[in-house]
Amino acid sequence: MVIKKNGIDFTSKSGALTIDTIHLGTHEDGWTITGKVHEDYYQWINEFEAVHPKYGKVYGDFEANVYADTEEGFQHFYENHTPISWDYGDI
Repeated sequence: MVIKKNGIDFTSKSGALTIDTIHLGTHEDGWTITGKVHEDYYQWINEFEAVHPKYGKVYGDFEANVYADTEEGFQHFYENHTPISWDYGDI
């Protein structure tokens, strides 16, 4: 199990670091991503779960901790479904 921490392994200058809703569903790269959509003028996903037939599972919240079955799986997910940085004050 790999644990990645906000502020150490990834950061957001604006405060929010979330998954864009366009990432929900099954993708050609093999990842299937689920999560609860939050909406307040803008839509985003905090807690998510992603599964891949080769890389296993990546889940968590980029504003806290993200867990992955392997480092390789985390890196593949992060490269293909990078969270977005934005400011909650903008909504």
